[in-house]
Amino acid sequence: MSASPETSRLLHSTRWEPRVYPGALSQASRLRRDIRRDFTGFPDDTVHTLQLCSSELFANAVAYTASGETGGEVVRRLNLLRPDTLRLEITDGGWTDTRPAVPNHRTPEDWAEAEGQRGLLLLSASAAAWGYYQVLPHSRLNLGLRVWADFSVDPDLVPAGLGSYVFTS
Repeated sequence: MSASPETSRLLHSTRWEPRVYPGALSQASRLRRDIRRDFTGFPDDTVHTLQLCSSELFANAVAYTASGETGGEVVRRLNLLRPDTLRLEITDGGWTDTRPAVPNHRTPEDWAEAEGQRGLLLLSASAAAWGYYQVLPHSRLNLGLRVWADFSVDPDLVPAGLGSYVFTS
């Protein structure tokens, strides 16, 4: 799909102000509310997908990194990279040896009965692409990972008038 000339001109790149959340699972509902608020005017299916995927990544950050420790935080960033691609980024507090990966040792029967570790499988199914990188590369320490996911959006359904920076406060 190609965007109208006006849409392309307005939306070559839009960034939302990052949001910082305390590293507690109870904050996931606040994160979902913020997604709904920040994406007013976007199609409901886009908003619901972002809410679901951001909740999963948030929960992973809290469960598997220092973000879930006392005083830990998780940072959410959003960017409209191009008129047809939206990027979600969740940054954790680091201090873990684990890296995000879809478990590849499960059979279809295992997946059908699995109680957990489905978040990245869901992300893989919902996003056009996803990955991660260290926030501050260091040879021995993990000082935080940023997990990113790109989502396809119809440029003609993106609300008109978005600037290059959207304040979220």
